[in-house]
Amino acid sequence: MAYRCKVMILAGSAAVALMAAGASAGTVDLTYKGPSTAEPKTVKITNAPVTPAASHAYAFGFNMEAATDPLTEFLAWCLDIESYLGAKNQAKPYTITDNPFSNSYGLDSDQRARVQAVFDANFATLDVSDGYEAAGFQLALWDALYDDDWAAGSGAFVATADSGGSILGFANDYLGNAASYLANNGPRRFNMTFWESTSGENGIKHQNLVSAVPVPLPAAGWFMIAGLGGLAALRRRKAKAA
Repeated sequence: MAYRCKVMILAGSAAVALMAAGASAGTVDLTYKGPSTAEPKTVKITNAPVTPAASHAYAFGFNMEAATDPLTEFLAWCLDIESYLGAKNQAKPYTITDNPFSNSYGLDSDQRARVQAVFDANFATLDVSDGYEAAGFQLALWDALYDDDWAAGSGAFVATADSGGSILGFANDYLGNAASYLANNGPRRFNMTFWESTSGENGIKHQNLVSAVPVPLPAAGWFMIAGLGGLAALRRRKAKAA
């Protein structure tokens, strides 16, 4: 399951990047297809600078489908605790924005840098199919946006784990990694795309989202990977010959 989720992230990378490049074309219909994990966890938000839509919130990655040609699947995360995502398998209009978010709690440069650091420091090794890891990562993103203390259990944003286990432990580990990464000016590893909900015909605003895709390797990097692949194939041929 973890392998499938990671493959889906990479498979949707090019298409999401193309959609981001063509954001001026208008809205994109996104459909929520289900959680990233078969064991979704919940957290209780006890303090925040905005009023949460629900004090007990699900925390996991969202498997989303974009109504493009061809259909594109990708993984998204919540950056909006003031609204609900809405029902599964129902298309909802979104726009891609470079200035998140005009319809709710926005991201200034510091908030955006913290959210970026959470992705850069942790996302490559995250098992999104593990309920506790996914919940911890979502909690870390919320804390990075709504607080600056790098701790999910204190400050302007506070949450506790409804589902037990080690959700807060994962969240604080991810936040600690992000704080260190940002302090040491770590390189950008992921490009973020911000999805802003539009009211559509029904006039309902849904959760604003963020997705991330790996920063493309330079040409030299791809040549190195190709070379390593060739060496591996050569070793296999030699092993069979022996």
